Amino acid sequence: MQARGQTAQDPASIGEAAIAAVRAVAPESGFEVNPIDPRLRLTACDRPLLGTLPPNLTVGARVNVRVSCPGSAPWNVFVAVAVFTEGPVLVTNRPLRPGQIVSADDIRVEVRRFPGGPGCCTADPHEAIGRVLRRAVANDATLLLDTLDIAPVVRRGEIVTVLAGIPGGEVRASGVALSDARPGETLRVRHSTSLRIIQARADTQGVVRVDR
Repeated sequence: MQARGQTAQDPASIGEAAIAAVRAVAPESGFEVNPIDPRLRLTACDRPLLGTLPPNLTVGARVNVRVSCPGSAPWNVFVAVAVFTEGPVLVTNRPLRPGQIVSADDIRVEVRRFPGGPGCCTADPHEAIGRVLRRAVANDATLLLDTLDIAPVVRRGEIVTVLAGIPGGEVRASGVALSDARPGETLRVRHSTSLRIIQARADTQGVVRVDR
């Protein structure tokens, strides 16, 4: 804190140090600093201020930056920085429900200002079409990448092709999937002829493989 007779640190410089720290990891974004409490009177630092981010930070809509004075009268304070980006993103044309597979008619590309860094979103429809939604998304909302998941290629109750490798080739059979599965996930399949339950790995749409 400030001692009597000492010059106070300019609050604007504290905000600038916080923004500089976030800009170093999100150079394409814009920033707004929450107003610094005017009652906070810190001694003017005799060295450049240092902004430090939390370890392993993923830039979201809000980042808390530690701004420190490494000088002869050290102090530190935490500053909240709002992060936003403006650019083309995917926007929903209608409300979308959890578990729904995104189609081309569900989305459009539009330039918007959105919270967080550019890594939160995409403007490429191919990154969303065919994906399944983890949670509901409102109409006219920016479609965030973390709401999307890979859709299952095998569905419970579906008749699937079972492939098993043998020396010089592979054997094909059919079975019934007993659960949903995404590519690479394991599932149980009831063999259509022997009715045995086998473990298989989802491959492509309607196809599973048995590893031997």
